[in-house]
Amino acid sequence: MKHTRKDLEKGKIEYRIEVASEDVAEHHAAAIKKLSGDVKVAGFRQGHVPPEVAAKHVDQAKLADEAINTAINAALVELIRLEQLQLLDRPDISITKFVPAQVLEFTAVIQIVPSVKLADVFKLKTKKSLVKITDKEIDEVIERLRGESATKKEVKRAAKISDEVIIDFTGMKNGVEFDGGKATDYALKLGSNSFIPGFEEGIIGKKAGDEFDLPLTFPEDYGAQNLAGQAVQFKIVLKKVQEVKLPALDDKFASQIAPDIKTLADLKKDIKKELTARAEYEAERKFQDDLLTELTEKSKVEAPEILIEDQLVALERQFGENLTYRGMTLDTYLEQEKLTHDEWIAKELRPAAEKRVRTSLVMAQLTRDWNITVTDEEVTAQQEKIISQYNDPNLRQHFETPEARQQIAQQMMAEKTLHRLATIVTN
Repeated sequence: MKHTRKDLEKGKIEYRIEVASEDVAEHHAAAIKKLSGDVKVAGFRQGHVPPEVAAKHVDQAKLADEAINTAINAALVELIRLEQLQLLDRPDISITKFVPAQVLEFTAVIQIVPSVKLADVFKLKTKKSLVKITDKEIDEVIERLRGESATKKEVKRAAKISDEVIIDFTGMKNGVEFDGGKATDYALKLGSNSFIPGFEEGIIGKKAGDEFDLPLTFPEDYGAQNLAGQAVQFKIVLKKVQEVKLPALDDKFASQIAPDIKTLADLKKDIKKELTARAEYEAERKFQDDLLTELTEKSKVEAPEILIEDQLVALERQFGENLTYRGMTLDTYLEQEKLTHDEWIAKELRPAAEKRVRTSLVMAQLTRDWNITVTDEEVTAQQEKIISQYNDPNLRQHFETPEARQQIAQQMMAEKTLHRLATIVTN
């Protein structure tokens, strides 16, 4: 095989390829053998027609297609090996000359992974946040544990702070129910501040059986734009008032939380240890992510449009799924934001897609430069660990697929790469 290279714009390369004549003849013969199984010739059993006879009876167009395709595929495999190419998409093939069993010349325009010029990782400035667990955080966990261990007793008196109430409620805006503003038999701890200001306060002083309207205004910074700063009215039915009695904060309570804990002091130490471990893990992950962001911003890397388009599709799908979970549609969101679909793509999605692509290319370059790999044994162990966490047979089966195994391997290599990056910068 002979080939010449011409660099085009935007990471594309054009190769002019001439397949060796003996290879063209070999692929031609292989194509005849493959197609001869369907040839019917008098005097021969189907599937046993000699190649020289079958060649005269096969569909010549099919024969040419089969010979050309196999020859081109073989030539491309060899080209990729020789040139050490990393392809982003299927090559654009154009046949320039073909003589059956003798000559095959073609051009292949290939989109390759762009080169990445990494910044010096030893000059990165990102620092890891220090972890400090406060007494307030420990007390908050203890109060949550007390709440989970609390006893509840239905009472006939008016509701007050720290009671739990069972309510039905319906939120109305301009006389119309709004998404996410309705529930039945909802258990609400008064004083938990889990609703917008004024909601829980409006229930205090009411008794079981009371039905009432509660006019409120959503905060200006509320997450849902269609409700932020808006006046609404909640129709509330108070079904039950329960007095919540928390267990005493003593050694007995502590020993009930875990068998190996004997005192309240031991419980606090255990909570602090758990909170510290979690905070250390989160701080390390953020440190790694911030390092990668800094490295990406300081490196020279172009984001190919084909990869950006892939990310745009993925991001829009994910965004749509999140909106559905919140009871909204993309059209509703765009209407609230006063954006067209194209404006939304340009303003929000494209910058995020470009950042994802550039970051992934930097990560891939680091992984290659450092020869980061994972063994089959490591992947198998992680795969089994993940599968063991699920009881659903369908989910377990999903993680047993080759595709899932490949994703697990890629995730493990990414984690190894980020760990090494963090270690280099820290040391």
